[in-house]
Amino acid sequence: MNVTIRHLRAAVAVGAHASFRRAAEAVHVSQPALSLAISELERELGVTLFDRTSRQVSTTELGASFLQGAVRVLGDFDRLVQEVGDVAKSRRGRVMVTCVSSVAGRVMPLAIRRCAQRYPEVEVSMQDDVAAGILASVQAGAVDLGVTVEPAAPGHGMVFEPLKQDRFHFVCDRRHPLAAKQRVAWADLNGQHLIALSTSSGMARIVQDELTRNHVVLARSTAVSHLATVHGMLEAGFGIGVLPTIALPVADHPTLTSRPLVRPALSRTIGIYRRKDRALAPAAAAFVEMLREVLKETA
Repeated sequence: MNVTIRHLRAAVAVGAHASFRRAAEAVHVSQPALSLAISELERELGVTLFDRTSRQVSTTELGASFLQGAVRVLGDFDRLVQEVGDVAKSRRGRVMVTCVSSVAGRVMPLAIRRCAQRYPEVEVSMQDDVAAGILASVQAGAVDLGVTVEPAAPGHGMVFEPLKQDRFHFVCDRRHPLAAKQRVAWADLNGQHLIALSTSSGMARIVQDELTRNHVVLARSTAVSHLATVHGMLEAGFGIGVLPTIALPVADHPTLTSRPLVRPALSRTIGIYRRKDRALAPAAAAFVEMLREVLKETA
């Protein structure tokens, strides 16, 4: 049976106005189009809803019963459309985000706070993770989206949307010999002790690939799981670091300093990782809007 909302609206209008002409005006269609809709509806139902004469239109007994139900269906339908529209306009709901730790500490608090200010009915829940864990969580549908480093391959049914290029820097204690340089070349890292994030980090893959390309031979490499641990070991003078701009120590840090890495300059791409078969819900779209703004303002 092919009965549509258009058919129901036409029938309710005819029942309310007892006139095809006035009903057509009420639903903003031509009278022939309205008559056709009623004929199609009666044919699909196999009943006569309206008795027609040259002077008047009256509802049959079965038609009156049908129109009562049609009014309820249209009311429910209109309320549903209104509610969905309200959600889209007000941007309310909950969004689950997973994020690499180098972005979680500096960028996410700003994005979440701005989202709360502009869209108070959006609730953002966040968990930090390594790049491999983020890809797995998003692919499994456990979260709405991931904020991560561009993967080597997005994976089947997945999409990565780049948002920001984040340049790498050399980081060390202010008393380190390389701190006297304005810029540090990758070749200068030969013989250094590198404090690096574990190999499950997207950042670690990029740095290791560049060290290999530049034939850098480290004296030692110590892998840790969290960015805060990297900062702590650098503060203790335990080694040197290679970190992107977003993950650098604060500009006025009392013991650490940073220099741009050159020959060659290197950046990573930060962006949104999500499933291609899932459109962003209004709440998620609102958060991504705020994240874009914050990343654009971040040096």
